[in-house]
Amino acid sequence: MDLEQAFEIFIQEHQLCTPTDRILVAVSGGVDSMVLAHLMRQSNQKFGIAHCNFRLRGAASDADEQFVHDLATAWKIPVFIHHFDTKKHAEVNGLSVQMAARELRYTWFEIIRESAEYNHIATGHNLNDSIETSLLNFVRGTGITGLGGIPVKNGHVVRPLLFATREAIMTYAQEKNISWREDSSNFKDDYTRNAIRMHVMPKLVDLNPAFLSAASNTMRHLRDADKNLQFLLRRFFGQPGPDGVYHLPKSSLETLPALQSALFDFLQPFEFTADQVQQVVHCWGQTGTEWQSTAGYRLLMDRDELLLTNVVHRAAAVSISKDDLMVRVPDGSRLVFLHTPSKADFPDDSNTILADAGELRFPLHLRHWEPGDIFQPLGMAGKRQKLQDFFTNQKLSKLEKENAWILADDSGRIVWIVGMRLDERFKITDSTEAFLKISWVT
Repeated sequence: MDLEQAFEIFIQEHQLCTPTDRILVAVSGGVDSMVLAHLMRQSNQKFGIAHCNFRLRGAASDADEQFVHDLATAWKIPVFIHHFDTKKHAEVNGLSVQMAARELRYTWFEIIRESAEYNHIATGHNLNDSIETSLLNFVRGTGITGLGGIPVKNGHVVRPLLFATREAIMTYAQEKNISWREDSSNFKDDYTRNAIRMHVMPKLVDLNPAFLSAASNTMRHLRDADKNLQFLLRRFFGQPGPDGVYHLPKSSLETLPALQSALFDFLQPFEFTADQVQQVVHCWGQTGTEWQSTAGYRLLMDRDELLLTNVVHRAAAVSISKDDLMVRVPDGSRLVFLHTPSKADFPDDSNTILADAGELRFPLHLRHWEPGDIFQPLGMAGKRQKLQDFFTNQKLSKLEKENAWILADDSGRIVWIVGMRLDERFKITDSTEAFLKISWVT
């Protein structure tokens, strides 16, 4: 089977794109991306070209840019080119040059994909690249996902050449008289990946001449096993609740034969590290401990469960005037206000209160609780209590405490812990003349 047939079959088997999709092809000018562009053209796929000039090799980088631009012009297809100050980005963000370039290009590719209305981004990674990635991850330490190599599809990014060896791509380019540009940095062994490419891979091929095929099969088995594992883990860990929070009972987690490994496999897609997961297990009994991932997720250690949620910045306070009949709460719920001159039936719903309007100082303020907050819970004969202690008695998790809403009047007095308890100072008495019914609609 020739490369063109294998290319078509690989795309169909993995459902990477349809004939009507518009593909943004990342073309560096190297042999892999040039062959990918030719195969796209040969298959009559609608596509455009994106090229990154990272300004790392001086005139050679500019020559690569011109080479790709000339190709797109000759083919009369759209071309997108962007210059990056890669070294500065690396320094500012504490990244290696290679990681900085990766971050810059994928961010820019996605911007172009959305703005120019492309369905997918295609890169020219090949089988050798994937095996090298698996070995690199193994050297650095990884889980089963990392050992599977480069994913065929990741979000909008597709990799239609992952089936092909570097040798097969090179042979095809020579047979079809495809020109390409060589990146001299590929031949330096001062990068870990290049060291694996130039020294480790040849040794493995010496040990087993069919190593590339064997490694490809092994990685496929690992990816399939990872899919099954993730499927089973999702069933075990369950889905997030209506509030978007994963509630992971510690008693259930403790039944797992390899707790730390299972937690890592579940949490890795949320970009928690192996070190963080190890800390979670070591801090199993330390309520209130928390970790945050680079992807913006937060893991909280509660008494009986782990809570996994997106990091949500606390909303600013909402001011409520005396004339407001309804206000929207930042979390999407609503507060409904009804003034009445006569006493209404006292609500038996925790989401509704009846307050003495004559005691209120407007405007009211809806906010999150703050350390040091004190109120007088209804039913405690005017005794003062810290909100922290009230929340603890209610057995609220740290996350629930942070998300609780406090309704206070303009004098700073707490009127209502929304959905939980009215303050004694605002209860209805025989001398009450003006009534305010407040309902929290979720």
